[in-house]
Amino acid sequence: MSRLERSWAKEAPRDQVESAFTPILRRLLYRTTGVMAVAFVDEEGECVDYCSALAPYDIKVVAAHLRVLIEDVGRGMSKAGGGESFFLHVHADERDLVARRISREYLLVLVLKPRALTRRLLGGIEHAVSELRAEAAISVEVWEPFTDTVMVEVRGAVGWAYAPAAFLERGVRTEIQDVLGRWMEGAGQHARLCFRVRTVDGEELTLVHDRSLDRWERQRERGDEA
Repeated sequence: MSRLERSWAKEAPRDQVESAFTPILRRLLYRTTGVMAVAFVDEEGECVDYCSALAPYDIKVVAAHLRVLIEDVGRGMSKAGGGESFFLHVHADERDLVARRISREYLLVLVLKPRALTRRLLGGIEHAVSELRAEAAISVEVWEPFTDTVMVEVRGAVGWAYAPAAFLERGVRTEIQDVLGRWMEGAGQHARLCFRVRTVDGEELTLVHDRSLDRWERQRERGDEA
């Protein structure tokens, strides 16, 4: 059974054709239960694309309002010396709203059921941000806290629950030829599982899985640019 078949979410009829961004947004819609709508929004508050169980008009109105709200919050944070605002989470009794800044111009918006913002969904949001940047050729901002996020395909492994088989970085898929080692960093809910791998091109690198967020990153190597 596919993730789409397992999920409660049922997409509403669309009022615009699908784009290259639609599959990215759809994966996020079905990432966990409780996600009602996802939208990719530009600097004018216009919806570039969306994937939604709500009516298209409703998600577009919410997205436009959140665009204004995160700008207002950002100005207040800057005046208070808080730096750049890149994530906004609004709780309400019937809905939760999330805005994740992709760049100065673009925003990712989610409408959720209450208390649906889980660690797994947070990891999915960061995956989607990375994918949208790659697809739209959007540069990573200097304030971005997660600069090394990558999408990883996993496989079964003897003695382990899983191991990386390939990863997607900046729109390029790279297959992994060998897993050279595996170790754990940290403990408890903050534990991170690390894999030293060799790609089919012979490059050696480390992929790190934050299991609490279900988020992967490529560890910087000594000598990499800061």
